[in-house]
Amino acid sequence: MSENADKITLAYENLRENMPPIGILSRKKRIKGYIEITNLAEYMITSGEISVEDALFVLSMLMRKFSRFQKAASMTAMSLESIGRKVMSPIGVRFAVAARRNLNLSETPHYQDVPSLEEEQEEVNPL
Repeated sequence: MSENADKITLAYENLRENMPPIGILSRKKRIKGYIEITNLAEYMITSGEISVEDALFVLSMLMRKFSRFQKAASMTAMSLESIGRKVMSPIGVRFAVAARRNLNLSETPHYQDVPSLEEEQEEVNPL
C-alpha cells in the first residue's frame, strides 16, 4: 500500500474508533457525535496527518460503511439551519453542506462558508 493509503486507513480507523454513542433517535447526541468526529478530522488536517480531500474521502467512507456516523451526519445535515455557523469545524460544515446538496435540501447560511460546486471544480481544474 502507498503511504497516502496508509494515512487514509489510519484516519478512517481513528475516526471510527472515536465515534461516541448517538443514542436511539437522539437528535442532540447525533449532532454532538458528528461535531466531535469532524473536529477530530479537522485536527488531523491542521496537524498535517491528512489533506482536506483525504478527510472528505474518509468522511464519505464513514457515511457509507458506519451506520452510527451515517445517522449522525444525516441528522446534522437535516438540522443544519438550527446549528450556529461557528459551532462546527470547517470540514464538518463542508461535509454537512455536501450532504444537504445530495439530499436536495434548501440552502442555509452555512453554504456561504463552503466553496460552490463550480469553485471546487475550478480548484481541481484551473484551466
